Amino acid sequence: MIKRKLTDLIVSPDSTIHSVVDAIQQSGVRGVFVCDSDRELVGIVMDSDIRRSILKNMDLKASVKTIMKTSPFIIYEDVPTEKRKELFVEKDKMLVPIVSKNNRVVDYMWIHDILDKETYHKVLEVKDIDGGIIPPQKILVVGGVGYIGSILTEKLLRMGYKVRVLDILLYGKDSLHFLEREGFEFVRGDCRDLETIKQALNGVDAVIHLGEIVGDPACSVNETFTIDTNYSATHMIVEQCIRLRIKRFIFASSCSVYGQSDCEVTEESPLNPCSLYARCKIESEKAILASHYNRFCPIILRLATVHGRSHRQRFDLVVNKLTLDALTKGRIHIFGGKQWRPFISVYDICQCIVLVLHADNSKIINQIFNVGDARENYRLLEVGNIIQELIPTIEVVVEGQKKGLRSYRVNFERIKEQLAFSSEYKVIDSIKDFINAYQTLNMYKDYNDSKYYNVRALKEV
Repeated sequence: MIKRKLTDLIVSPDSTIHSVVDAIQQSGVRGVFVCDSDRELVGIVMDSDIRRSILKNMDLKASVKTIMKTSPFIIYEDVPTEKRKELFVEKDKMLVPIVSKNNRVVDYMWIHDILDKETYHKVLEVKDIDGGIIPPQKILVVGGVGYIGSILTEKLLRMGYKVRVLDILLYGKDSLHFLEREGFEFVRGDCRDLETIKQALNGVDAVIHLGEIVGDPACSVNETFTIDTNYSATHMIVEQCIRLRIKRFIFASSCSVYGQSDCEVTEESPLNPCSLYARCKIESEKAILASHYNRFCPIILRLATVHGRSHRQRFDLVVNKLTLDALTKGRIHIFGGKQWRPFISVYDICQCIVLVLHADNSKIINQIFNVGDARENYRLLEVGNIIQELIPTIEVVVEGQKKGLRSYRVNFERIKEQLAFSSEYKVIDSIKDFINAYQTLNMYKDYNDSKYYNVRALKEV
């Protein structure tokens, strides 16, 4: 990788946040040094600082001084080269200024100049004797006790993978039933904590990141906590994956990034987020896509709206909620009803992730995939009608359209063509499954418990 000119990384204290965004994009080094006219260091700004300011709705015309770190880690120019590397690695930095005794910036170090190039440029996929791809052998699932994670972890263990799960158990430990399974390891911890992340990443060769606050209402409970968890932690995990030469990183994004659209949307369509949840997804995607150096293989999966039964059940997802309302109240309420939404079963998501784990790098590296099936795009009223067909005694009540409701019909051709993915389970299958679980298996009689609802659970923390 070509080393950028030092002047490309220096901005004045009077620069706006917006101009610093341009400087970082042009340099490709993901950070800048804020210096006075004599090139004396005043502070440092990383792209992660800028994305946090965007999520907090800061004015991009404001001075960079409002977001810069004023006491950054520095290395003095008289420190020998090998010692510089030791200090750099020890401090877990991505970008460090080299300064003179009078604090003038004279050079810099950044992560991709420091990593062992010979080791780092190894081909990521190991070929077997027939030329096929040997998938990763030990996988970290961040959020592996959650709604998707608990099903995925079980599937990976059945397939013979060694699986380490990092989870804070924000919604309880009822779904943590893998403890005695061979090949399973559990780390209870917070994905916002650097030392916890380093411990969790040690010895793995793939990461599946599901560990976020999920859903628009849940993300509004504590916006700072949401930004820290849904954006800052993701950025930090990606940086550590690069540092530790993790081979593959799969990020669960969301089709909610499309917000409202009158057209069928593809991965190339304009994004129109309607919530902090969607905005955090977008900024996380940007951070991940900026990290494709030296054969690091990130993949972004924009998931359709999930449905189905899980070990960590949720009844705040539209299909699940409407079905339980029908079973327990005899009536379902739908606001508007004309808005489009794509749907996918939790089991199909897990199958998609396995396909990505097994895929050749050339098909997935630095790619965004909408994950779903065109046949499973529905208007919300259609979902209500499906439920009513299966439970004819219920009443479907259509309320007036609320302002700002998301509506998007999604195209899934890319993942169908490149990975041959299509959904096995339909919305109607999950509805039937819930009906059977409730009426025949006598499950979910405690459906009103807070553990089934992200917002209520978070408010009780």
